[in-house]
Amino acid sequence: MSEKDKMITRRDALKNIAVVVGAVATTTMMGAGMADAGTMTKTSVQYQDTPKGKDRCSVCANFIAPHSCKVVAGNISPNGWCIAFVPKSA
Repeated sequence: MSEKDKMITRRDALKNIAVVVGAVATTTMMGAGMADAGTMTKTSVQYQDTPKGKDRCSVCANFIAPHSCKVVAGNISPNGWCIAFVPKSA
C-alpha cells in the first residue's frame, strides 16, 4: 500500500465527522424520553398519586407517557398531580 493510499482525504474526514455528530445527536434525543427524566423530587413539587379535580398528569404538558415527567423524577402516575402542572395546549 502506498503512502497516498494511507492518507485520509478531507472529504473522508468530513463524512466521518458527520456520521459521529449524527450518532451523538440521535443518542441524545433518544435519552430525552427515558424514565426518570425530571430532576425535582416528588416532595418538592407536592406530587400526589391522585388528580386534583380535572387536572392530572396525563393531560399535563410535562408528562412523558407512560409514566415519566419532564420536571419530576421517578415514576409518575397518569392520574397523579403536582404544582408543576401545566395543561396541554389544545
